Amino acid sequence: MDVLIKIYTISGKLIKSIKTQINSLGNNKPNPIEWDGKDDFGDQIGRGVYIYQLEVQTPNGDSSKKLEKLVILR
Repeated sequence: MDVLIKIYTISGKLIKSIKTQINSLGNNKPNPIEWDGKDDFGDQIGRGVYIYQLEVQTPNGDSSKKLEKLVILR
């Protein structure tokens, strides 16, 4: 599956895009998607509330999107 995660500030500015592929066969759990907490410019993001959008697309073309809040507490 193709996975795209976009992280936005609360005002809607895109700060990070993470694109990866997950291979999961049968009942095996896929490996977690890791993120170092830095934006696309390599700067550490500050604490606060962010919005993330998760988009998953299967090899046969089916896709799904989800929008959720992300809270950073440092």
